[in-house]
Amino acid sequence: MLYQGEFAAVGAAIVWAIATWIYSRFSHHFSALQLNIVKGLIASMMMLVVLPFLPSSYITIDSQYLWILGISGVIGIAIGDSAYFASLKRIGANKTLLLESLAPPLSGILTLVFLGTALALSNWMGVVITTIAVASVVFQPSRDMGEKTDMLGVGYGLLASICQASGVVISHFALVSGDLPPLVGALIRLVIGVGAVAIFIPFLEDKPYQSMRSRASTLDKVSWFWLLTAIFVGTFLALWLQQIALKHANPAVAQTLIATSPLFILVIYAIKGQPISKRSLLGTIAALFGISLFFI
Repeated sequence: MLYQGEFAAVGAAIVWAIATWIYSRFSHHFSALQLNIVKGLIASMMMLVVLPFLPSSYITIDSQYLWILGISGVIGIAIGDSAYFASLKRIGANKTLLLESLAPPLSGILTLVFLGTALALSNWMGVVITTIAVASVVFQPSRDMGEKTDMLGVGYGLLASICQASGVVISHFALVSGDLPPLVGALIRLVIGVGAVAIFIPFLEDKPYQSMRSRASTLDKVSWFWLLTAIFVGTFLALWLQQIALKHANPAVAQTLIATSPLFILVIYAIKGQPISKRSLLGTIAALFGISLFFI
């Protein structure tokens, strides 16, 4: 299919924006680590149900690619998604997604630092424009009583962006070099990432599993419907589409298209009748322009 990877990347951006908006409703119900485990377990079961029905030959995975996907899962899902949920809880959906749009420029900088690849002048202009645009929106005062920006939330958002950038680069290498089906790669990353969170959460929270069960039992049917919807579109569908995009499109193009999520969250806000400041709109558009410059 022509432009399969590019269409998948745009689809991932749309569903990730929808999921982020829904997840923001649950960010105060579970802790960041608990929400990461809940969505990871349910999404893994969804993938396992679908996997046998996909047309594919017998799959063999070289141990080195399994390790690479595992590392990608720990960085991108265990650390990155936990930081993302923590940021979502503190600074909201729009600013969290906008911070994640820094992932493409960060990927280029990581390539420069670790692989010594030179960046063109237009690339550096993209980095500067994107950074300034994101900062102009993220650090604007809240509408509520001029409340200052939660710097810890910004820090979590930056950490999520760095982990996403690193995880995408590593995952792309494993999928292409190992010639793995996208859903298989997504499932491996997810299982290992969630497993890492499950191992470490008892050291970071008091009785986390009892707390998780207690909080889950308080959700009504409508809340469970929205949570399952967020998990389906945001973890199952978005992660699958992301892996398709990374396998069938240039990773730079894929990341650029996936990074358009902040634009779609503004569309959701407009549909829901939520106020959008001119600064947020202009800053988001400027950030997307900066991202495109980075990959010219």
